[in-house]
Amino acid sequence: MPSAALLSILLSLLCCVGMLLPGTSCPAAELEILAAGDTTPGMRMLEQRPDALFSPEALARITAADAFLWNCETSGPSTRGKDKPFLFRADAALLAKMALPNGIAVTANNHVFDGLAEGAANLLALLDGADIRHNGLYTTASYAPLRLSAPEQRPVYLLCGSPIARGGSGPYLRVPDYSQLLRTTIALRREQPQALLILFIHDGTESQYAPDARQRQWADMLAWAGADVLLFAHSHRYGLLEVLHDTPRRTLVAWSLGNFLFGGNRRWRSHRDVRILSLRLNLDTGSRSARWLYGYTDNWTFFLYQ
Repeated sequence: MPSAALLSILLSLLCCVGMLLPGTSCPAAELEILAAGDTTPGMRMLEQRPDALFSPEALARITAADAFLWNCETSGPSTRGKDKPFLFRADAALLAKMALPNGIAVTANNHVFDGLAEGAANLLALLDGADIRHNGLYTTASYAPLRLSAPEQRPVYLLCGSPIARGGSGPYLRVPDYSQLLRTTIALRREQPQALLILFIHDGTESQYAPDARQRQWADMLAWAGADVLLFAHSHRYGLLEVLHDTPRRTLVAWSLGNFLFGGNRRWRSHRDVRILSLRLNLDTGSRSARWLYGYTDNWTFFLYQ
């Protein structure tokens, strides 16, 4: 009787040469994580409410990935709001259309507190009610990264934060800032040296394609702390992809994910350039690569170009 170790070796060899028996499969050596920028399910979308937020083809492509991250740049409903020109509120029905099986809402941004603490708490209630996983805004005593990989796979974690998310109430309703992201990254890297760490950060200068000085400074510190991937949003532009070659892990950076289903501006209702970033992680080697998937919107419904 072959030992378990020998069977494992034989299975690996069969995977390599494509000789698996029908009904068997290889353990996944790669994760694909899709990342979309600013998403506001509400606001201008309510003027001509779409039947669906994704075409069938786009939905199939997105749900085929291991995870779909999208920047939930909105507050929940509230009776009070900040004193500012642009206040975003989520619509429960539209938010429910974002409830994809692999979806994760990033709730670390400058609009999550538009409705102050009440709106932020109501956003979490809407996300939980729609069974949408989320990370960023938290209501416990300490922030916890979200694991993206399966228990049997190499650990892959998502950490979300923003230096411009202001309006929380005490230590129990807040968003991690740069300092907290740095501390958490250092601690997680020390505890799990083989883990892959993806940081999704809401920061930058609006309407600019290039990163600003603060982004550059903190990207460098977070890269040296142990981040493998840095994803930025906020500028409403699609920024450059860059590898920080001089850092220990050759950190991959997307300087801006731009807008996705952005109900905060009518121009994005039918827009010819709407993108999602495809990030691929090799769980054996730890290598990373990224490329844009190009699409467009028609009355707020997202289509992929063929």
